[in-house]
Amino acid sequence: MNQQNSDDKARRRILQYASRKFATSGYSHVSIAQFASELKMSKSTLYKYFQSKEELLNAVIDDFYSSFEQEIDKIAMDPGMNITQKIQAFLLIVRQRFASVQVSAIEDMQRAAPEAYERLEERRKGIITGNLIRLFEQGARDGYFRKDIPPVIIANLLLNALQHLEHPQFMTGTSYTFTDMFQHVFSILLEGSLSDDGRKEFRK
Repeated sequence: MNQQNSDDKARRRILQYASRKFATSGYSHVSIAQFASELKMSKSTLYKYFQSKEELLNAVIDDFYSSFEQEIDKIAMDPGMNITQKIQAFLLIVRQRFASVQVSAIEDMQRAAPEAYERLEERRKGIITGNLIRLFEQGARDGYFRKDIPPVIIANLLLNALQHLEHPQFMTGTSYTFTDMFQHVFSILLEGSLSDDGRKEFRK
């Protein structure tokens, strides 16, 4: 293994570990010394790849959304899926991606690393909300969705509904699984925004 491959492997290992820790413990409750110890490397070795904890956090955010964007692009370009299938697949990937991220970790990042939090929000809005709006816009152009409802409203209603469904207080008060609730909410909100032709296609 040459030096470049070795460096790439080490950097990837640090990113994967830091991603898990930031997502579960938050930003202020972990340290570079802890990372180095648990990764069994010296702090100087870790600093070779990331000069500070904030730089590492920003790299984790960029890596997370870059790979996420690749997944979304695959869905958007899939010729075997119609527009409603693409939207459903998109939303399920969003849920899978954020399933391990603790709300408390995001709140901690917002307090302890506000600039990184703004970076996170900017990437989230650009990739998640932006791509979902584009899917609805495509659906309207193709005649699947009503043109009198702004795509931005439909997209944000769906995202906010899913966030509410996943709230622990809501989940503990219902006997339905998230998948069951997702299907019902998806059907209710989506059918209301479909054109007559789109509704026929959706019900197939």
